[in-house]
Amino acid sequence: MKPFCIALFVVASIMAASSNPGGYRVARVEITQPGEGATSNLPVVHGQRSCGGPGKALQWRFEPCTGEGICQVPGDDNFKRPSELDFVPSQDADALGIRVILVNDGSTNTVYEKAVSDSAVQGGQHYTLNGLGGAKADLKGRTVTVQYILYRVDSGDVEICTEADFEIV
Repeated sequence: MKPFCIALFVVASIMAASSNPGGYRVARVEITQPGEGATSNLPVVHGQRSCGGPGKALQWRFEPCTGEGICQVPGDDNFKRPSELDFVPSQDADALGIRVILVNDGSTNTVYEKAVSDSAVQGGQHYTLNGLGGAKADLKGRTVTVQYILYRVDSGDVEICTEADFEIV
């Protein structure tokens, strides 16, 4: 099978959104189908858990993730930190969308939501969601939950939801 790659560059729309109340920003998102034997050097996010959907989130990785328990990341306004999420959709989908939600002090904010153009996927195949993002400095000293939700554009149904807690240092 030929490698599948769709890319969505959202740097201008997200970075320009200075009124974003979420404290977390997404700078780029793409979905790829990794080549055989491809490995990542990014640290694994510990404590990743499912928050819904019939698909499988296999592994979440984030560049500055340190610590044995909860992932510790800097709150330094660097929105170009790489993140990867390996997943397997439960069934074919003509188009996927991505939603990133930040839960902070009981408040839930959608910090990014967009349909990904030309994003057809096949059920049972392995894909990787690649993104760039990071925490704003105003989150330092807090523990937040970040959710990645992949949904079917045609129905809005959640295909995969995964979340993890992050300590912003």
